Amino acid sequence: MRDKMKLYDERVKRLKDAIELREPDRVPIYGLVDNWALSYYGITLEEGLKDVELEYKAYSKALTDFPFDGALTSRISFPLNFVYSLGGGIFNNATETIQIATGHSELMAVEEYDELIADPMKFFRDKILPRKHKNFQDGTVEEKFAKYANSLSIFFKFGQETRMLAERFKTEHGLPITNAGVNHFMPGDVIMDYLRDFKGIMRDIKKCPDKVAEACMVICALQIKDTFGKMRTVSDDKYVHLYLHLPQFIRAKEFEKVYWPSFKKYVDTVAARGIKLLILFEKNWEHLYEYIQELPKGSILGLFEEDDLRKAKKALGKTMCIGGGLKTNDLYYGTKEKCIDVAKGLIDDLAPGGGFVFAPDKVLATKNDAKAENLKAVTEFIVEYSSK
Repeated sequence: MRDKMKLYDERVKRLKDAIELREPDRVPIYGLVDNWALSYYGITLEEGLKDVELEYKAYSKALTDFPFDGALTSRISFPLNFVYSLGGGIFNNATETIQIATGHSELMAVEEYDELIADPMKFFRDKILPRKHKNFQDGTVEEKFAKYANSLSIFFKFGQETRMLAERFKTEHGLPITNAGVNHFMPGDVIMDYLRDFKGIMRDIKKCPDKVAEACMVICALQIKDTFGKMRTVSDDKYVHLYLHLPQFIRAKEFEKVYWPSFKKYVDTVAARGIKLLILFEKNWEHLYEYIQELPKGSILGLFEEDDLRKAKKALGKTMCIGGGLKTNDLYYGTKEKCIDVAKGLIDDLAPGGGFVFAPDKVLATKNDAKAENLKAVTEFIVEYSSK
């Protein structure tokens, strides 16, 4: 136990040093692994959802066969059993990964922005939930309440199991699961993913940007309250996780008007409490660097998908820790030598001075996102080559 706790503390410090823009003892490696763990272990998504111990075996193998210093999640990251218990939702259940069904999330009309802004909780409860989930569509109030109470018990069980599994990773493997139980899409992403769909919000940004921006701010207030309700204490091993889906599809001036105010308010407010944030900057953010340079310094691990990490480090390296570099395309289709060559170049260019973390450029979801032999070869090389 003592050896595992020592290992745990070393990994926590290594990541903390990198996020706070200091040079750690070596370049940390972050395990951005989700459903890939299931295929790596040889089970299906359905099997994992039915057996938490089997789920743990799959994720513990995927997260400990490689020298990761921290990991995104201890299990299947979305509470699908909870969603199923509500009578389904907008997820495509016919895949081996968690996917939102395209074209099924336009649940709010553009004329309803005022209702959303006036009382978001009431609007979600009375309008969106009945449109999204079958359990809220039929039956008496008592019957609906009973179904919802059952669903809540499943949700609370998911939370309890998730915390239990994170503790097992800590004590059994010395591995930090950095998820603090706070996972947010930012307000603009919530509107796109759950209320207006892609086409809807793109129209709204053109035709009623003020309404979109105002709605984002009221949702932001709810998210801040939720965050501080869940994170009553601050610890070095737990971060808020943010997933950003909309900004890469809009122009800088649109971002500035509809997305940036609520996003910056959330990040500033959370970071001011001393809480670290892990932010997945999906696709390419180069056109928005001038904005995100203004985020709090030394509080963010920014994981970038498609950006040139050398450009990102030059533009943002005084603000946040830059993460990424292990391209899923190389991890699956490339050779070990190719993966190692890319990693060596990034260490040489980005590791000096700190503020750099290796991670896959995308969450490992399907079996085609990485070959285990490539992932093992490149991560073991990073440990050896970047150690002081």
